[in-house]
Amino acid sequence: MVRKAPLPAKAAAAAVAGVLALSGVIGAALALSPTPETPVPPSSPTSVAEDVATAAVGLDEAEAVQLEEQAEPSSLPDASVPDPLAVAAEARSALNGASSTNELNLFDASDGTSRVLGSDEAADVEAAIAAFADAGCSVGFVVYDLASQRGLGYNADGLYFCASTVKAPFASYVLQDAVASGAASLDDEVEEDLVMEGTGIMAEDDLTCYDLRTVLENTLVYSDNTGYALLRERFEAAGFEAWCAQADVDAAAWLGEWYPSYTPRDLAKLWLNTGAFLMGDDPNAAWCRGLLERTHASFLREALGVDCTVLSKPGYEVDFPGYSTAALNDAGLVVDDDGAYVVAIMSDADYDDEYFTDNEHLIVDLAAALDAARDRLLIESEVA
Repeated sequence: MVRKAPLPAKAAAAAVAGVLALSGVIGAALALSPTPETPVPPSSPTSVAEDVATAAVGLDEAEAVQLEEQAEPSSLPDASVPDPLAVAAEARSALNGASSTNELNLFDASDGTSRVLGSDEAADVEAAIAAFADAGCSVGFVVYDLASQRGLGYNADGLYFCASTVKAPFASYVLQDAVASGAASLDDEVEEDLVMEGTGIMAEDDLTCYDLRTVLENTLVYSDNTGYALLRERFEAAGFEAWCAQADVDAAAWLGEWYPSYTPRDLAKLWLNTGAFLMGDDPNAAWCRGLLERTHASFLREALGVDCTVLSKPGYEVDFPGYSTAALNDAGLVVDDDGAYVVAIMSDADYDDEYFTDNEHLIVDLAAALDAARDRLLIESEVA
């Protein structure tokens, strides 16, 4: 949930060989890499070489050479794995095949085809869409399976209030741009010079200063509105617009809004950029993945359960007269034994995690139906 009006400071008031390879990167990273509690800097090639030399002491020449050869993959990039950013760019282009109308379509980036699905092919998805309509609400979504290069789309260019879905892309931008460049450190002190009501924990605690690491964690895990506001205050909007432009999203059109309206296609593209960061070699990527695995009130995680890994950032709000803020959204990366897919669901249904939860089943049921349709139409059809 979001509230856009800032409150006084607490001292003054209380108040994500090609697309298949990226899927492999995601699966390997999540399955093999433990998630650190705090960011861990990468080992340099020099330190790896020193470790190998130390371990080789006392071995005969053949054994030492074998040890050095075994160590090489740890210090050199694997040439068989393509640049995640380049793969994300290819996937972004594929997302342009998602239906922009109220017809459910299946698009295939491998051959450039697209077709409208019949009711007998996706009755479960159509029923979930109809449930939104029966509640007087509109919904749009994009699903794209990274391995099969196939996707599902419906009303992908419908314009919806983003609510807190914007926080994951912005946090990714901060880590990729400011922290990775050395312009900022996760240990930097952040003064709480404003407080925002709504979701989060920072508006109610007794602290007035945090490190940047904590602000980012609170913003992602607890959808903290104060944390997000502090990030927006400190990091350039122009830099974020450039980051979004790399994702083929025109953030300049948002006119500086911290909580703009955008489309499911936009949100899916932003998550491809975020996913490329999460699965890249940035020293803070694993830490950030861990945060997105435990975001509060994830409708995707609720729908899909424990048989997969869900990296997501939901966003929701009730409608305020004159603002058109009603939103019930979730987006992210879903990783399971079949690989990974990006999903973005946006709607104008009202939702509040404390006061108005009646519409929650709408997005949970749709997420479950889309996951089943992905298995049936995007994966099993390809194998057949």
